[in-house]
Amino acid sequence: MQPRADTLTRDEHGRSVLNLRRRLPHPARRVWAALTEAALTARWMPAEVDLSPRAASPVRFRLPGTAPDGGEVLRAVPPWSLGYTWGAHELHWTLRPDRAAGAADADTAPCVLGLRHVFDDHRGAASYAAGWHTCLTALAQVLDGEEPDHAGDADGALHEAYIGLLGLAGSTVDEGPESLTIRLERQLVRPADEVWSLLTRGTPLRRGERAPDGFGTVGTPAGEITELCAPRLLEYAWSPLGRTRWELLPGTDHGARLLLSHSCPPLPEPAVAAAQAAWHQRVEELAAQLLDTPAPG
Repeated sequence: MQPRADTLTRDEHGRSVLNLRRRLPHPARRVWAALTEAALTARWMPAEVDLSPRAASPVRFRLPGTAPDGGEVLRAVPPWSLGYTWGAHELHWTLRPDRAAGAADADTAPCVLGLRHVFDDHRGAASYAAGWHTCLTALAQVLDGEEPDHAGDADGALHEAYIGLLGLAGSTVDEGPESLTIRLERQLVRPADEVWSLLTRGTPLRRGERAPDGFGTVGTPAGEITELCAPRLLEYAWSPLGRTRWELLPGTDHGARLLLSHSCPPLPEPAVAAAQAAWHQRVEELAAQLLDTPAPG
């Protein structure tokens, strides 16, 4: 499954906005039914969705094995526009005739489906994109009269493709008069214990020992462990006067969220860029290694 040319931006309030668009060889009213009728949404959405397409009416969501979640319809203009909240998220669906398909009658013309997903977890965007890509593929299959494929992004490859497409692999630099800190936040595709096992090669660790090489780079070899809480946290000191901290926190359903910080005395700009590149390379190597690790059954 390949990613599409979907986009990630921020709105005027600083919230993240994921935009997806798909051409469908079906009229808008048929797609509208698949967006609003529970029997149809259950075939392609990750949750059971119970809604009435009227502004201010409640929406109920139920994911398998979880308590029901709620939302509210923000806008409903059948069969062209539907918006609602899902917890803290906003989903805005739009439909328009696909004039490129050549049909003149809007009621029977194939349509273009748009989804605008507004949320706060910017670094989780690749998970949302991969999830919606899978859902919209299933929606197209349902509309085509086929059995939907719910295999999704089982190995995480689609997620990793969206990391690159949406520009989510970068780092930031906080500079002060006496130190600078390079920070990377990266959603991973395996749980924390599997990431930890790969970084440590299964070796038990203790404070005061040298951290395994997997926690360092060529330019920054791992030093003495100063803080340790397996499989969530490792910090080590390195010379001169620096520290590197790895944290594996809860992330999206794809896996753990890596927070990596590397602090050191001020450096010339070329050295900062080189250090950023080295840590970027190390994290992307880790992400690639995780793809080669069998996904949990």
